[in-house]
Amino acid sequence: MKKILVLAVLGVLSTSMQDLNAQQAYGVQRGQRGYTPPAKAITGAYIELKDPYEETKIVLPKCVEAFSLDDFEKEILKGMLIKKYEGLNAVLEDKDNNREERKSKMLVLDKAFYLELSSILSEDEVEDFKMMDFSETKEERKEKKKNKKRRKNKKD
Repeated sequence: MKKILVLAVLGVLSTSMQDLNAQQAYGVQRGQRGYTPPAKAITGAYIELKDPYEETKIVLPKCVEAFSLDDFEKEILKGMLIKKYEGLNAVLEDKDNNREERKSKMLVLDKAFYLELSSILSEDEVEDFKMMDFSETKEERKEKKKNKKRRKNKKD
């Protein structure tokens, strides 16, 4: 008798708790103000593949200006940068590696690049290179956009 009574009470409680949880009385529901969708898990690499030649076009002029490189050193640096970006792309394209292995391989490539870079730059310049920001500035983007418009207008 006690077993039947306990099972009946548990059955009533479980059905009533389902109704309370289904309504989400305290959570913000979809469509309401303040709703933020749940975060999506990122399964791929956090760093996307880069075109080595495009990246070299961005990095090389800044390095030539900052370190006042001559033509010979400029060509050596250009080859080194292309080699570096191709190596990084090869690591990212390898789907057999997990995130930790990719990170460790990328660190090894960076160390090899900085060691090779020290053949044409001094230690202080290598440290300066590590700290440089190679992202395009707003002015550079605007200038590129203007140049595209000018070229397009000349064609027409």
